[in-house]
Amino acid sequence: MIIINTLQKIVQKLNDIRVYVTISCVIISFITTSLAIDYLAIFGVLTLGILHGANDLSLLQSIRFMRTQLQRFLVYIATVLLFSLILYHFPLTALLFFVLFSCYHFGEQQWTHRFQSKTNSPQFFYFVYGAFLFSMLFWSHAEETQFIIKELSDLHIAPISFQYMTYSSVCLCVLYLLLQFSAAKTLIMDVLLQSTLLVLLFWTTNLIVSFGTYFIIWHSWPSLQDQTQTLYNKPNAYFAYLKDAFPYWIISILGLSLFLVYNEQIGLNPLALFFAFLAAITFPHVLVIFGLHQKFKLS
Repeated sequence: MIIINTLQKIVQKLNDIRVYVTISCVIISFITTSLAIDYLAIFGVLTLGILHGANDLSLLQSIRFMRTQLQRFLVYIATVLLFSLILYHFPLTALLFFVLFSCYHFGEQQWTHRFQSKTNSPQFFYFVYGAFLFSMLFWSHAEETQFIIKELSDLHIAPISFQYMTYSSVCLCVLYLLLQFSAAKTLIMDVLLQSTLLVLLFWTTNLIVSFGTYFIIWHSWPSLQDQTQTLYNKPNAYFAYLKDAFPYWIISILGLSLFLVYNEQIGLNPLALFFAFLAAITFPHVLVIFGLHQKFKLS
C-alpha cells in the first residue's frame, strides 16, 4: 500500500509541462547532433528569458520604488551600466557577486511556493539549492565554464572546485531538510524528483541547452506567471504583460546588438559575450524580484 501511494504521488509530481519539456530536450540532444536545439534554446532565452525581466519597472512601481517612471528607468539603466563597468574592469568581483545573488534568486523562484510558511528560514535553502544548481551546471560543463570565466576574468578555476562546490551545497541542502524534517517531509519528494531531472538535463546536454532549458522552463516561465498575478491581480494576463514589457524587451535586444557590434573592441568569445550580457541585464532584475518577494511574500 505504501509503495502504491508513493508511485501515485510520483505520477502526480511528474504531471508537469516542465518535466515533459526537459525530458524532450534530453532525448533530442541524445539522438541528434543538430544545432537546431541550440538555436531554439538561444531563441527561448532571447524571447521568454529576457521578457520575464522586461517588466521590472512596473514591478518597482508596485513596491513603490521612486516616484516617477522616469526616475525608475534612470536608476535601472544606471544599475545595468554600473554592473557592466564593474564586470569590464573588475570581472572577478562582478562574477562573484552575480553568482551569489543569482544562487538565492534561482533557488527562491523554484521553491518559494512550496517552502514559504512551511519551514523555518527557507531563505537558507533557497541559497544553498541555487548554489547546487550553479555548481552542478558548472561541473557538468567544466571545460566551457572554465573557458567563459577565463575569457571574462583571466582566472583559471580547476574543475575539481566545481565538484567540491556541488558536494558542499548538496550536503547543506540535505542537512536543512533533515533539521526541518517534520515540516519538510512532504516536500522532500519534490526536491528529489526535480533535482534528479535537472542533474539528468545538465549531464546529457551541452551548456547552451542545459542553461537555456532551465532558465526558460524552470525559471523564466514560473517567474512570469508570478509577475502577471502581482501586476494585474489575475492569472494568465499574458497579453497585458507582453504589451507593457515589449518596449523594454526591444531596448534589451538593441543592447545585445550593441554588445555584438563593439565586440571587436571588447574582444570576447561570442559565448562569453552572451553570458556577460545576460549577467549585466539580470543583476538588477535579481534585486527587483528580491524586493518584490520581501514586500508581498509570494506564496
